[in-house]
Amino acid sequence: MKIDRSTRSFAILSALIICISTVLLAIWSIRDTIALRNVLLVLGALVALFLIKQYLKQPQKIASNSIWHYAPIILSACTLVWVGIHYLVFSQDSALQLKDLTSTWVRVLMASMIGAATGLVIKDNPQRSQYLWFGIFCSFAYLLVHYLEAYSQSGALFMPDYYFTSPFSNKINTVLMGGLFIAAICGASATALTSKYSPSYPRIIYIYWAIAVAIILFAYTTIIDTRNGLGVGLILLSAWVLYVFCVMLGRQLLTRTLNWKRGILILLPILFIFIFVQQHLNINRGWNNFFEDIAIGFQIDEVPNWQNIQKFGYPKTPSGEQVYPNNYERAAWAAAGVRTIQENPLGYGLLEHSLGKMIQKSYPEAVIRSSHSAWVDFGLAFGIPGLALVLGALISAIALAIRSHSPNKLLVVWMALSLLIIFTIAEVSSNHTIEILFFCIALLNTMALEKRRD
Repeated sequence: MKIDRSTRSFAILSALIICISTVLLAIWSIRDTIALRNVLLVLGALVALFLIKQYLKQPQKIASNSIWHYAPIILSACTLVWVGIHYLVFSQDSALQLKDLTSTWVRVLMASMIGAATGLVIKDNPQRSQYLWFGIFCSFAYLLVHYLEAYSQSGALFMPDYYFTSPFSNKINTVLMGGLFIAAICGASATALTSKYSPSYPRIIYIYWAIAVAIILFAYTTIIDTRNGLGVGLILLSAWVLYVFCVMLGRQLLTRTLNWKRGILILLPILFIFIFVQQHLNINRGWNNFFEDIAIGFQIDEVPNWQNIQKFGYPKTPSGEQVYPNNYERAAWAAAGVRTIQENPLGYGLLEHSLGKMIQKSYPEAVIRSSHSAWVDFGLAFGIPGLALVLGALISAIALAIRSHSPNKLLVVWMALSLLIIFTIAEVSSNHTIEILFFCIALLNTMALEKRRD
């Protein structure tokens, strides 16, 4: 039987876009890869255009979706339009904002195109998504090898300043990519364990998932020592345990059968949580007075130390202990950022350091530059309209997935939730992290679309 040329072309483009997305996710947060990233983004955008064109030529692949099924992509596009309008009408630093427009936002557009095209391919072949997550895992495998080399030289299992020289170059990149991987695995495994119509995976895949999650949690607790990462991982794994346990228990009660093998699978994440939390508590004392530190941090008028720590020093808790620096600073800077958004609802226009540009109007002695919360920083950059659009894109992806019959629905929900959480507690609001955000929004949108039903 002769294969139609357009069908063969579509298959080649599908494999190529998956390959490009996999490599992008492997290197997106790795230092010194910007040249390769740019090449892949340009190539991927061109492939995405041809792939979407081919996709539209195959009616059997197009489901009868209304315009609302594309709400995440539409809202993302509206965000890009608003960024352009902001530059033309509301910009307070046109030169720097134009630099952002011609660099970061151009890459965001290309990343969105690649994400949308990749999601269309995965929509019809859910198992192909595993290539993407394997790309992320490769970056953590590289981190582990790099860490072991440093360990062999120093002999110290825990190196407090290692994250400066790690392949990710900081803690936040590690948190973002690890959170995405854990969320994807939670969604895929929850679907496989609870849905009758899910893709089937061989046992080796489950073993790989468990090892990969263990490596990421080890990176969070020992290699990088990040409370943000551990917190995100615990939330995602706890949600997985609760969901899978409830579904499986309800099903077994209805059928009056007992599947002890699947019950053991639920115990594995619980074991991970116990082991790595214990390990982290032995290293990081930031949890000791966490809520006291946060409460003091929110008192930005009563306790002004946050404005210039070098000048005023760190305040003390009611119990007489000095606040843990990271806890206090993050809470205070986020509170100051929220107040600055209220005073400047249209934003300053820059992805980086908009807070530092605006806050001195109210606090002349403040020397801070960012809020350490991506959503707050994005609101400072593009105001309430910009923040509402990008948050609306993520939330609509969750709503779309919940109502969908797609086998990717749980994966979409978990990944969108992970992005909402990570961008709330981490300063991932500029450069490649924004590219990853918009790539994921487009990817999750098209992944959640349903196949055509005859």
